[in-house]
Amino acid sequence: MMQIKNISVKYLNRKILKNISFNVNFKDFFGIIGKNGSGKTTLLKVLCRLLKPYLGNIFLYGENINFLSKKELAKKISFLPQYVDTNLPFSVFEFIMFGRYPYMNMFKFPSINDHNTVKETAKILGITNFFERKMNELSYGEKQKVLIAQVLVQETDIVIFDEPTSSLDIGNQSRVLQLLKDLNEHYNKTIITTLHDLNAAGEFCNKLILLENGSIYSYGTPEKVLNYEDIERVYSTMVIVETNPISKKPYVVPISKKF
Repeated sequence: MMQIKNISVKYLNRKILKNISFNVNFKDFFGIIGKNGSGKTTLLKVLCRLLKPYLGNIFLYGENINFLSKKELAKKISFLPQYVDTNLPFSVFEFIMFGRYPYMNMFKFPSINDHNTVKETAKILGITNFFERKMNELSYGEKQKVLIAQVLVQETDIVIFDEPTSSLDIGNQSRVLQLLKDLNEHYNKTIITTLHDLNAAGEFCNKLILLENGSIYSYGTPEKVLNYEDIERVYSTMVIVETNPISKKPYVVPISKKF
């Protein structure tokens, strides 16, 4: 579905990403993990063509994304960055409608189909009850659902998230990730996301990339990537890795060095 071949990115002569290659398949729930500054967000921006690598190419369904127009690319890949200004006087409905921009006519007037898509997506996310409220009146958890709705109404096959659960409590974090999992499994969305929480990555993702200093340190299933040797090496901390007795997925527990 998506091929990333030998991507390298630099900024002010400093290499941020170094020879990154991997494939994303249809309906993958793909997690990108690594320490702060390892290049996770930079990689997402390259996938969305917000940054241009100085080496390498990205192919979507066999076509180089550099040859797609902005509107064509926006119909194939949607992106939710970690920080979005939501303290705006727009209603929830209006804010979600911005995601339909690639489909609007030259006068940028929403069609009946645009309205229906927004309503159907909002129904899936359970946010129709506060359609008329202003964005700056919502709680953080409510805003996060609206932001997810905005990228979903682009109706892309691939949806990319940068830390979608940052600053959320464990309950809202679980609900957001379960929502993404449902979209992945039941609505055929291919998810690519960065995550700081290794246990969330192990529980929800079917593939992981572990980045270290802009390079791929490990790539594969959570069972392969989340092993204690690699986690201790990359994160410079002592851990044990166990198996969740219910889901059978790996989970990581840091331990005190005094033991």
